[in-house]
Amino acid sequence: MRRVPNPHPSDQPDLFQPCPETPAWAHLPVEVRQQTVRLLVQLLRQHRRELHVAAREQEVCDE
Repeated sequence: MRRVPNPHPSDQPDLFQPCPETPAWAHLPVEVRQQTVRLLVQLLRQHRRELHVAAREQEVCDE
């Protein structure tokens, strides 16, 4: 099978772009930091509930 060369090599994305810098926590707006903390707390609480439910289901299966 014959390969067709890419007519627009500049359209090819560069796979090894440098990672963008992560903004420093202290430089983020207060509202963004507060919302981030709220979301993290929500995720941790949800994870704890799921662990509790899984543990209780395991207890029921063991009996």
